[in-house]
Amino acid sequence: MFWMKRPRLNKQNFMNIIETQDPEFVFFNAHGDEKVIYGDKVSGKEEALVEENKNHEVLNSRLVYARACWASSSLGKACKGGCFVGYTVPFCFFINENWSAKPLNDHTARIFLEPSNLIVSSLLKGNTVKESVDKSLNLSKKNILKLLKEEEEPGATASVMLLWNNMNALDISGNKEMIFE
Repeated sequence: MFWMKRPRLNKQNFMNIIETQDPEFVFFNAHGDEKVIYGDKVSGKEEALVEENKNHEVLNSRLVYARACWASSSLGKACKGGCFVGYTVPFCFFINENWSAKPLNDHTARIFLEPSNLIVSSLLKGNTVKESVDKSLNLSKKNILKLLKEEEEPGATASVMLLWNNMNALDISGNKEMIFE
């Protein structure tokens, strides 16, 4: 397993790992749009790691999960021979600014990130893509029901709307029965 994070998240390092290590599973926790997944800023501009019609073929035949806005709307559909899981609109979540230095302790962000993270952990445990996404959707539903019971909680309605948006935007292109081995 290889972790790429700032300040090493650039196209050259990404392509080097793809070419030398040939990973079966690639998870992006990054910014994106319909045709691009971005890495670090280079000369003040976010560098494209993967771009449709330029180098998206590097994701072909792989299991890919992209927590990157819009990535599944076009880029994910361009990748062939594997499975691409992502979002067709922006993935959204709220945070509690008091926990910005320790995001894992942020109970506000947790209701959005846990369902999304469950996809990765479920895939790593050998579940199919469909099973992993279904687990994520079920946890999102559970979080929505919890929020609906806490209607007096500030922001509960808005949080429900964002969770619903994330659920509806979650998209699978390719082999839903694919397993990471």
